[in-house]
Amino acid sequence: MEQIKLKRKLPVWKKASIIILTFLVTLGIIWAVLTDIIVLRRTEDMNGSENAISILFVANSQVFVGDVPEQLQTIASTYDVEIKYKDLSRHGLSLRDSMDNAIIEIQSRKFDYVVLYDHSMRPQNDIEGFFSDIQLLCNEARENDVIPVLYNAAWASIDGQPNENYQNISTDAYKKAANENDAILVNAGDAWAYAYQTIPGISLYSRFDPRGPHANKAGGFLTACVFAATLFDLHIEDIPKDNLYKGDDAIDLAQAAWEFVHPSH
Repeated sequence: MEQIKLKRKLPVWKKASIIILTFLVTLGIIWAVLTDIIVLRRTEDMNGSENAISILFVANSQVFVGDVPEQLQTIASTYDVEIKYKDLSRHGLSLRDSMDNAIIEIQSRKFDYVVLYDHSMRPQNDIEGFFSDIQLLCNEARENDVIPVLYNAAWASIDGQPNENYQNISTDAYKKAANENDAILVNAGDAWAYAYQTIPGISLYSRFDPRGPHANKAGGFLTACVFAATLFDLHIEDIPKDNLYKGDDAIDLAQAAWEFVHPSH
């Protein structure tokens, strides 16, 4: 005799509970990723030969969104420049927030360069603190034979275009800080403005980012090219097959970075 198995239906309240629980778990994971409680990125790649150039990044999401360190490492390797790096960046951090960890890493003497980027609004809201913290970290770097590098990011935008007013404030602050502290300036912010003026139809900012304006993969690539041109005098003319960004405009972006850093070439 065949037994007929009847499917038991879940009560409506149980179905609703499962849906709500799933939604909350998903929301929690998204929040954890956005706030870097869960880190879905490579923060360190210190494997390399003794001759590798080592870089410490002390910044925030303007470094790790777009994977600037990894893209810099990849494109530089094409020109036999070996880079290894450590990234202390976390979303929303200022240099003051990162100060203690940065000093520990600088004093380890494992790094050739330290890249410093403060919270995006600090040059406007706390300019004295901005200059003070940069000076302290630059002095610490030199005392430990580390070259200080100031990174002027392209964070300010309006409708996917550079916001010149905010960007000019940032640029003026970083230029002054670089001059006062004899630091190298990687001026990605103005390089982005140059790229938007010279390359029609480019898109360098991420879309629908609840954290605010950030670089997409193309923006991270352009920034990496600016780092390469400024620090290592590299003119990127070949895009590695394993690079994060390989878009049709990659060569144009690399050329724009080179022209901006070396306008007389």
